[in-house]
Amino acid sequence: MNAGIRVWLAGLIAVAVALLGWQLWRGRGAEPAVAATSPVGAPPAASSAPAPIAPAPLPPAAAPTDYRQRRQAELRLRADAGDGHAACQLGVDLLRCADTSAAQQLLASAEQNSAAGLAPEQRAYMTRMEDRARRILAECRDAHSDAWRQGNRYLRQAALAGEPEAMYRYARGDSVLLDYSHLNTPEFDRWRAEAGPLLQLSFEAGYVPAMFELMAAYSDDSSPLAGLIANDATKARAMRLLISRLTAKSADAPASRDAALEPAAAALAAQWQREYFAAVKPPLQRAPRVLPASFAALYSEDGGETPACSQ
Repeated sequence: MNAGIRVWLAGLIAVAVALLGWQLWRGRGAEPAVAATSPVGAPPAASSAPAPIAPAPLPPAAAPTDYRQRRQAELRLRADAGDGHAACQLGVDLLRCADTSAAQQLLASAEQNSAAGLAPEQRAYMTRMEDRARRILAECRDAHSDAWRQGNRYLRQAALAGEPEAMYRYARGDSVLLDYSHLNTPEFDRWRAEAGPLLQLSFEAGYVPAMFELMAAYSDDSSPLAGLIANDATKARAMRLLISRLTAKSADAPASRDAALEPAAAALAAQWQREYFAAVKPPLQRAPRVLPASFAALYSEDGGETPACSQ
């Protein structure tokens, strides 16, 4: 065998040995990986698809104060555009924070209310009331300093627009008589001129609570509003008879000095029922309970959650 052939055969053998060694090395290197990723009896490995993107967290719920501010902004836009109903709602909502003294007084007596001798149901009631008081103070902490003036403005705007509840609330003095600190203001003087006629218009619109205010006003001068309306024994008796007709309950007998007024009072009550309260079907089970805004938030049965000016 010549030298060239020997060199060619040596090279071929070297290549074969190298190829065999590479194959053996690849087999030994793969075994640990297979053992690590595919143990005996294990299911096939999952695909290497990317993990799904987690949804973005929801934004935190709006605080009650933020909700009230947004709601007031919406009502203000509508009220400024001439919506009397929105003006009534906004006025009442603003007045809610114009006087928080009731909530403050309740919390000031919280220690006394937690006396050990208090019955469980009374303690539970006071706890609910204290929670309401804290909520009111928290919601009203950032109220504008002119909340009263703006509340009076929008309530009066709604009253002049013919909203029955606004006429009643404004005439009753829910703004100017809020805490008797506004008696020397132009708003109070304007209220004195407007309260009587607006209460009468609320009554003529069929707003039931106005009956009770007018009945008291015609009877005596026991309140600032009553003092603005002239006493009238016939109308006072007619109001009692009207309430009797609407509730389907017998009225008390008239005082002896007013017995002669009964025919005229009865005719007037029938006329008022026919003209203003035909939509009220007797028996009237319950008259609406219309508390001033600052008291409704604390003392109403639902904690002031029922929207005002809903009629």
